[in-house]
Amino acid sequence: MTNAKIFTMFLMTAFLAATLVLAGSSSPTSLLFNEPITSLNVALSSLITGVNYNIATPTINQANNVPIGFTVTGSEVAGTVLTTSGATSTITVATVADYDEIKIGESYTGNIVLTQQSPGTDTVTIPVTFIGSFCSDGEVSVGNNKDLEITDVKIDNNDGDDDEWSPRDEIEIEVEVSNNNDDDKIKDVFVEIGLFDSNGKNVIKDMEDLDDEEIDLGSIRDRDEDTAVFTFTIPADFEDDNYRLVIKAYSDDLKQENECTSESSDLSDDFFEAIDGEREEDEENHIIFDNIKITPNPAQCNEKVQLTGEIFNIGDEDYEDQVRVTAVSEGLGINTEQIVREDFDQGDSELIDFEFDIPASTEEKLYFIEFRTYYDYDDDDDTYDIVSDDAFTTTLRVAGNCNVQSTNAEITANLDSETPSAVPGKQVIINAKVRNTGDIATSYTVSVLGNSGWSSLSSIEPRTLNLLPGESRDVSIALAVNADATGDNELTIRATYGEKVTDQRVVLTVSEEGASTGSADMGPFVGHLKDNWFIYLIILVNIVLIVAIILVIRSMVSPRPL
Repeated sequence: MTNAKIFTMFLMTAFLAATLVLAGSSSPTSLLFNEPITSLNVALSSLITGVNYNIATPTINQANNVPIGFTVTGSEVAGTVLTTSGATSTITVATVADYDEIKIGESYTGNIVLTQQSPGTDTVTIPVTFIGSFCSDGEVSVGNNKDLEITDVKIDNNDGDDDEWSPRDEIEIEVEVSNNNDDDKIKDVFVEIGLFDSNGKNVIKDMEDLDDEEIDLGSIRDRDEDTAVFTFTIPADFEDDNYRLVIKAYSDDLKQENECTSESSDLSDDFFEAIDGEREEDEENHIIFDNIKITPNPAQCNEKVQLTGEIFNIGDEDYEDQVRVTAVSEGLGINTEQIVREDFDQGDSELIDFEFDIPASTEEKLYFIEFRTYYDYDDDDDTYDIVSDDAFTTTLRVAGNCNVQSTNAEITANLDSETPSAVPGKQVIINAKVRNTGDIATSYTVSVLGNSGWSSLSSIEPRTLNLLPGESRDVSIALAVNADATGDNELTIRATYGEKVTDQRVVLTVSEEGASTGSADMGPFVGHLKDNWFIYLIILVNIVLIVAIILVIRSMVSPRPL
């Protein structure tokens, strides 16, 4: 490569570097207009000396399609041509904007462009943005700095992403406000929230269970902070849309036109939080049962209960003809339904009422009631094609005035007359009697335990008994006595009913045929005699002695014959 070429390349590189260095710039690099701001200054630097720049202002339409007017002035500006004899200059950009036509939280953008007149190519681009403030008179403060500041914003959606809201979601918003003033407290501080849809409509009043969209924090001392908490439920007719959550803090004492802020670095776009509104897409979750209320709760036995709830279509589809809601509680004996006989479109809701009595025999405790929804009705076969994926539940406590009916049993037993004794190697039959001593009809299952060491069970007839209160029935129990069995042997007759059991212990004396046999505890009385025979023997001896003494005394006091 020749020296001439190298020198030429060097000159071209130097020229390009100089061009880059001399390219114009601005400070600030962009302009943000927010009520009440109507003009801003821009310092231009690195301009090419001794040339003219044409100035082009943007066309930015407001919500009413009226363009915002711009005027650019400065000591070196004449019309649309900026003449400069130096490398720096300052201009003032003034606007004629109707902030009532600037949607709150929405951005309106364009560029001011300074272009070097021909034959130059240098340009300076200054982005311009207008944002509508939630404050009625824009960002204002009585102090030199912003006294009130929104320092922390927390959004909590209990049923999904915090910035994605769907019908029936429960939302909590915490807003921390600080007083940056070093000397004075700020009185009557209010925090207010808004929710603007894509059409610029504030729909915050449509939120359910929202006590108020503004909260009075009272006074905030200098260099102190306080927190406002908003809670609400997203309504069933909440639409798929892009929303802007806006917040402002102002002093009612100083008036909003003097002290108000709606800007916070904790918001996704400084002046608003972007919220994505979504309807439920899963078919099995389109129609829900919510807002369930029970009166009275707790409820007493023999009392009538009113249950009210609301069905919502939170899905993205419409349903024709009718919707069915079922209510079931096995413990309370509830199995009922209600049918809404009308079309059920997106966002529709309907109140549903159930009424039932608490039976006198209900156990006093907490009960669950379960609901399901049925929809997408097919009138050809009178069926519903979709059942809610989730069961919606509530609780009812029963307490007071309850006559809880009990279940119980009594068992007695004796040897059958056909087998008056238990003999090794032979069958013995025990006649048991089961009596219902409870308050309600009860089903009993009879079994035998503890006999495997000396006999085997041949049969129990019948095994199951259904008895009314006070009713009794005989049960025949056949045992095959082992050939080597001898002496006193035990077994237990058991009646099982629900979660309860009643046992009766029985003792049989096994002996060779013809030998003396007996039974122990062939019933409560017989068992008592066996267990306490020694006491009764002493009583019998005492009775005999008393009778003998009486006879002796009578013989002594009787007159002798003459």
